[in-house]
Amino acid sequence: MQVAECFRDKGCVVTGAASGIGFAVSEALLQAGAVVFLADRDTKSLASAAERLSAHAKRVHSVSVDVTNQEQVHRLIQDAASRHGRLDFLFNNAGIGGTLPIGEATLEHWRRILDINLWSVIYGIHAALPIMRRQGGGHIVNTASIAGLVPIPFQALYNTTKYAIVGLSESLRYELADEGVHVSVVCPGAVATPIWGKPLIGEFREVKPPADAIPAEEAARSILAGVANKEGIIALPEPTRSLWREYCKSSEAVESFLLDMAGQRRSIFQSKGSAS
Repeated sequence: MQVAECFRDKGCVVTGAASGIGFAVSEALLQAGAVVFLADRDTKSLASAAERLSAHAKRVHSVSVDVTNQEQVHRLIQDAASRHGRLDFLFNNAGIGGTLPIGEATLEHWRRILDINLWSVIYGIHAALPIMRRQGGGHIVNTASIAGLVPIPFQALYNTTKYAIVGLSESLRYELADEGVHVSVVCPGAVATPIWGKPLIGEFREVKPPADAIPAEEAARSILAGVANKEGIIALPEPTRSLWREYCKSSEAVESFLLDMAGQRRSIFQSKGSAS
């Protein structure tokens, strides 16, 4: 199905929409003719995002939402469905990164990343599913990561949330297929977004995206093409898909790659500890 045909006049909710992949997906949806409800907790960035999308003013709505608050997520989705008349697509995109040695992880680190990355998705599904069932269909799109397909070292907290999202999404994809409710999970690798340089969990930061990182706009095009085709797992870009395929075929084939990554990150943390 053509992307524009899939999304034209459809009601879409996108969380984490003020920047990065969330903003790029929202913009691509609007360009395809959708009605989009932008949701984010950063009110200043949200206002800026809405202004940047002002050319679509009649089809774009911005809502300040803390995705760790179940009542706010419920209200967002109920109001969006009420205002548009139905809820066609929910993009559970909000999330944070986290790279640190497991020995430095506090219970507060665990609570924060679970609340933002996993519970927000659960809240979104819990609110959206009854609506989609009543209207006879819909599509839930959850953002995970390559870290939900391949165990990236020094990201145990992040991996935990993203593996959970992949498992949740794939389980629901089969369970809900006969009801016309589709479920996809997006698993990006390196995408150039503002998340780089922000140590959201722990103190590890890579100031610049990797050299092979793709623009968020390119990621959004791949995501919407995958959603339009009702793909279950949408892994991107191509190096991410290749790594995942190799890991599925034989985990030993990528073992040296992951061990090298672990060694590089261990050196970074050790040098940081020595400097302090």
